[in-house]
Amino acid sequence: MQTKAIKPRERTNLTQAVRLQVLTEAGYRCAVPTCRGILALDLHHLWEVKHGGGDAPDNLIALCPTDHALYHRGTISEDAIYAYKATLVALNCAFDLPSIDLLFFLENQPKGSIIVSGDGLLRFARLISANLVEGAMLANNANLMVTYTVWLSEKGQQLLQAWKAGNRIAVSTALYPPGNGS
Repeated sequence: MQTKAIKPRERTNLTQAVRLQVLTEAGYRCAVPTCRGILALDLHHLWEVKHGGGDAPDNLIALCPTDHALYHRGTISEDAIYAYKATLVALNCAFDLPSIDLLFFLENQPKGSIIVSGDGLLRFARLISANLVEGAMLANNANLMVTYTVWLSEKGQQLLQAWKAGNRIAVSTALYPPGNGS
């Protein structure tokens, strides 16, 4: 079997939008959990430019210069860097265990079939803000009880399909769709 060689590309300057998204994701801190570096941050390519890696936010992680150098020396493993990125994605995209349970609960429910009160809607707030779930007000009931309906968004459906298939690229595409300013 013959494999296609990946052509290295030239390094380019990252756009301000991409830099802002990656730094915001990391809370303007080094992504290594034990590090407290905040003054100077590098943006490291998970899949390196010399191997054809791109400049999309899903391929970048904020590291302080010390941890960046430790990674390139082999002191911090590639698996650790991927785990740190996954943690940031989980924290920023509503992937705590209750939210994951709610996503899977909504997976096979027809749109409009799940009706919740305002308190129930709050359980979906992180998923709604991450655009994984959508909702709409159903009824006001003469100001006695407002009800809402919630359903899995197209982005939420794509994410669950990719996640269940174990397809890291499809998960990345669902979370960071092309044309999002990167």
